[in-house]
Amino acid sequence: MNQEEISNWYVLLAGLPKPASPIQLASGITLCPLDSDLTVFDLAAAGAAGFKEWAVLEPIVSMCTCEIESAFDAADLPGYDTLNRAWLTSSLLVLQGFSRHMGVAGSVYSWNKIAGHQQRTSHIFKEQLVEEGIDAAVFESRRELPEFRGNILDFQLKMLIHESHRQDNVSEEDASWIRAHFESFNKLASESESFRLALESGVDWRFAKDPRSAVARLWSGIESIFGISSELVYRISLLSASLLERRGESRRLKFNSVKKLYGLRSKIVHGESLPPEKIYSAMNDSYILLRDLLLISIEKGHPLGQGDFDEAVFF
Repeated sequence: MNQEEISNWYVLLAGLPKPASPIQLASGITLCPLDSDLTVFDLAAAGAAGFKEWAVLEPIVSMCTCEIESAFDAADLPGYDTLNRAWLTSSLLVLQGFSRHMGVAGSVYSWNKIAGHQQRTSHIFKEQLVEEGIDAAVFESRRELPEFRGNILDFQLKMLIHESHRQDNVSEEDASWIRAHFESFNKLASESESFRLALESGVDWRFAKDPRSAVARLWSGIESIFGISSELVYRISLLSASLLERRGESRRLKFNSVKKLYGLRSKIVHGESLPPEKIYSAMNDSYILLRDLLLISIEKGHPLGQGDFDEAVFF
């Protein structure tokens, strides 16, 4: 995403349960409910004001019930710009389990101005119709929205979903965790290419065309975290187990499960015939592994490196 204007940005979310009231997720970042239902007629009104791609959202309009507001004056460097701070927030929500949602479109004014617009302004149309006639009411409407400046973002008609995705509301506990980690996460994502590549894999695998492609995408993220090219299977299995489990039987079992998962990954991405349920299971387990590794890095506040690996293995 590229920021087009020096302004606040408002990202319309699809698939996230509507919060009862605004929730602050970070400095200058707020999750806000839409006060009115968004309709295709409201989108058409935005289209008349300059939102050229409005019709793309018609199939999912009923799923769009909230937005992320990202304030321009909170976008301090080093870190991401205003619009991308909203994307980072959405990514943290995905890692918290809300993987059914997407940030589908961005605007420089609130989607609350668009949602319910046609119903709120219907009386203006009627007044203008009586006073000036049908041509003026239609082609020179007094109820036009302000000029729309924005664009379609991560819009998809289909998504792959991991089996333990959440369908509850974003809680205060979720918001507190995001607030506690957002700024270091922002700095980490903006400064570390390996972490950013892993994070992107952990978010956009959902948009892969099939589970095989999703597994390949997820493992590109896992390999990016470790940044290793030799003895790949053993090292990824050992380091993952050491980072995620205490010494003892649980670590050995984790080592074996990751090693087995990598073996499935190789079969899947190289086109070997496997039962669909086995591929879906590998996709789900691969996502959980990548998510857990990303969360460890976020908690530590830096990309995982040799010091972290040595500490996990030897101490």
